[in-house]
Amino acid sequence: MIVNTPHYTMSTSDSDDSDRLEQYIRDEKGHLPSCESMIALANWLYANEYFETNDREIPTSDLRDILNDRLEHGVDTVLDHLEEISVIAEVSQGGGQFILHERTGEPFFDPNNREMIPLLEEEISRFLEDLHEQESQALESKDAGDDEAQSIADGGEPEDVDSDMTDETEAGDEEDTDSAPTTLRSVAADALDVELVVEDALMNPTDHIERMVRFDDVVTAVIESDEVSRGQAYEPMGWRNTANKWVLTTTAKARKENESLT
Repeated sequence: MIVNTPHYTMSTSDSDDSDRLEQYIRDEKGHLPSCESMIALANWLYANEYFETNDREIPTSDLRDILNDRLEHGVDTVLDHLEEISVIAEVSQGGGQFILHERTGEPFFDPNNREMIPLLEEEISRFLEDLHEQESQALESKDAGDDEAQSIADGGEPEDVDSDMTDETEAGDEEDTDSAPTTLRSVAADALDVELVVEDALMNPTDHIERMVRFDDVVTAVIESDEVSRGQAYEPMGWRNTANKWVLTTTAKARKENESLT
């Protein structure tokens, strides 16, 4: 649930030279590119009175919704850095998990909620459609290359071919014969620990929780891969820890207000 809060600018110009909180953050984290985002987030928490002392805290999910487009760096990264230097504190809400449909942000606290099954099926369908489309494009590209190679074999001349580069390419091909290119399918297969038929691994389980966990593993692996990318919109869908909430520490508030820390 999104917290309705007043709109405050994310500019750090609200702080003057006597702002000891801003100076403290610069002293501790000024070497990091996200320093200005840290100051902006800390100022926002102060302006909206999320303090340890007044029992007012805000979940990470709400901070993402409100601030992600207004900060130059990710909210999670900024929170981590601010927590390291005790500008903010995490207010634990206890243990527990829920299922999150990340593309829409819809949470499910009951794993047997039937409303989430169509969402899971749609995400899996989006992934498989992307998988097959990428493979189709790769096949078309290969066929185009084979056509050019056949034309050359029939007596045609390749366009703009540098003989030295051709020799280097052939040498490289000989060295890389045993290494297959990383594909969306191979990343998914590795995540599932199966052979290349990932469709069966995703679609065959009758238990929707098992299917969900498998899909979550696949998409997380795709997102974290440096060699493949998504061609369609689909996001992980699986178990997440109950969100903790954040407050500006009493010490940080005192620095902001130039009060004594003792």
